[in-house]
Amino acid sequence: MEIISLNVGRPVTVDYRGKPLETGIYKTPVEGPVQLHTNGFVGDGQADLKHHGGPDKAVCA
Repeated sequence: MEIISLNVGRPVTVDYRGKPLETGIYKTPVEGPVQLHTNGFVGDGQADLKHHGGPDKAVCA
């Protein structure tokens, strides 16, 4: 396997149909090594921690 791109990003609030919505979908590529901890990569975050993130969902490949 070869890693082609590693993308991380923090949640942001966007306007969705006239209402604020917090989302973690906006990720950008990083250069070089990134530390991976139990809950995910440094510099990354999820808005909906019920369905995303945490030790059993820390990395999506």
